[in-house]
Amino acid sequence: MQTDRVLGLFKFGQRQHVDQLVRGRLYMNTLAHFVSVETNFARRDPREGQSFWMQPDKVTLSIEVGGEFKPIPGIIGPIAYSHENELSANVFCLYALRASVAKRRIDPHNSEFGDTFAVFRDGDEFLRRVRDASKRTGLEVQWNVVEYVDEATYHGPMGIFRKSSEFSYQSEFRIAVRPGTGSPYLLEVGDLSDLVLTGPMTELNERLKVD
Repeated sequence: MQTDRVLGLFKFGQRQHVDQLVRGRLYMNTLAHFVSVETNFARRDPREGQSFWMQPDKVTLSIEVGGEFKPIPGIIGPIAYSHENELSANVFCLYALRASVAKRRIDPHNSEFGDTFAVFRDGDEFLRRVRDASKRTGLEVQWNVVEYVDEATYHGPMGIFRKSSEFSYQSEFRIAVRPGTGSPYLLEVGDLSDLVLTGPMTELNERLKVD
């Protein structure tokens, strides 16, 4: 995984959804939702939750014809497969402001997620509360920054915390519940108003200062 230092955690969304976060209600959809159901172009990813990518120049895909396996030529892009337990995982997606891009501030494409931003005053305390809440429910929770990989060259495991570099502008930090519920899940972590500042997305980059 990448070791790029995270300077801050943000959430982008519609006002009512950000208000729900401030109240400590983390709405966690399944990865399967982002593959086939999500209608927001910025969120939809048909390759979400795939377990492994195999480049055609490193493996051979064959099909049985008349009792003999024959290679399939001309495959472009990675050959991928998914496990059902990956797609049933529930995730809560945040934006991680990474040190390597902080001077350029936040890519404006992220405004497609909604009209409001939330920023955490203390990301470590937020994650501590998430951990405590998950323990009370008996669920296993994991988090990490998402690593973005090139579809044309990457060969190896994927999973919840890797995505195509096509989505690198999203700079995600994910909180995941595994193996997941298979349906949307609401994790109640308690009031977060002491940790969260909110504002309109149109003002976000103007209000950011990175020294």
